Amino acid sequence: MIEESASYVQTLIKTHKTFIMKKFILSIAILLLLTGSSFAKSPAGISDRAVASFQKDFNRASEVKWDITNDYLMATFQLDKETMFAYYDFQGNMIGLVHHMLTTSLPLILQKEIKKHYSQYWVSSLFQVTNEDGMSYYIQLKNADESIVLSSDGTNSWHRYAVPKNKSTNL
Repeated sequence: MIEESASYVQTLIKTHKTFIMKKFILSIAILLLLTGSSFAKSPAGISDRAVASFQKDFNRASEVKWDITNDYLMATFQLDKETMFAYYDFQGNMIGLVHHMLTTSLPLILQKEIKKHYSQYWVSSLFQVTNEDGMSYYIQLKNADESIVLSSDGTNSWHRYAVPKNKSTNL
């Protein structure tokens, strides 16, 4: 009878310890969840709408960094080992997506035109812009004497792009 009482008390103690341990682990899990969600909030000045739109558009993005200007919000991020730039207005609507690229990624007709008409230049910068108007390319070419910027709407030719006087020609 005494052995049964001792066994019963030991079972009660184990049950009580298990209950306290479960409560402790649950408390830690809740604390981590609350702390983690506070880090997931949008950076200061960045609208929650823009962050939500970005997460919907680029759910596999990593290394996201937000910048804010007077005119737009910009998310710099990594996607498929490429650095990309997504631009949003303050209401969370995407304005455009930009990513730098190699000339070998251009459509063949645009590559050939660069080789044919601008062989004395080297490519300083090349990027693709995707927005509601479609896809376009911008390329900065340099030689010892000048720097020019060309654009293409993705068709079969380049056009000289007039850089506004107050803007730098470094793309």
